[in-house]
Amino acid sequence: MRKPSALRSWLLLILSLPKGIAAFVIAVTGICAGLPLLIVWIGLPLLAATFTVCRWMMAKEEQAVTGWMQGEEQPLQAENSRSVADWKDWRSMLSILLNSKSYRGILYSIAQLPVGIAGFTLAVTLPAVVIAIILSPAAYKLSKVLSLSFNLYSFDGTMSLFLPWLNVYQRSWVAAAIGIVLALLLPMTLRGLGRLYSAWIRGIAGDFTYGVKPASVNKDAGSRV
Repeated sequence: MRKPSALRSWLLLILSLPKGIAAFVIAVTGICAGLPLLIVWIGLPLLAATFTVCRWMMAKEEQAVTGWMQGEEQPLQAENSRSVADWKDWRSMLSILLNSKSYRGILYSIAQLPVGIAGFTLAVTLPAVVIAIILSPAAYKLSKVLSLSFNLYSFDGTMSLFLPWLNVYQRSWVAAAIGIVLALLLPMTLRGLGRLYSAWIRGIAGDFTYGVKPASVNKDAGSRV
């Protein structure tokens, strides 16, 4: 098993926000439109479609985080996934609405939005802060060349407290060195955030995997045939 990639963890966190927005909109819109229409039976297929899509999105995200945790290069593949085309009668739609796993999908779709906001914010903020700290000397020089009225280091009280014998420019190099150390720790931090995100997805999905299997297993099975 390969070590989880920090880059793929960063991508998971970045994509968690657009996925969360899409899941939230689909879930809220489908439920708000389907519940009032139950009295004329139109709401039943609408709710069933909403539950099916939410379950599918939850399963796809679980596949993504499971593949990342296992260090798989190829995305995991889903088998035996149910779609709207598989509906045969009203009973099949009712079975979807009465299945507890469908409500896991709804819960995932609603809660994924705040989780996605937090993940996206950390994924953008942490690298940006590290890069900004590393570029502190360049920012100081640029502010001097452009004669900016605002002093970028007018509030470096902490640095001046511990390093009073250094001037502002010298303290900027100390800050850059700290930024390099933080950059070395950044991959580990991203992996940790990825594990937290994976724990959330796998926890909300439970044992609902749609028969997930690694792509390598499917290839081996095909070669045997």
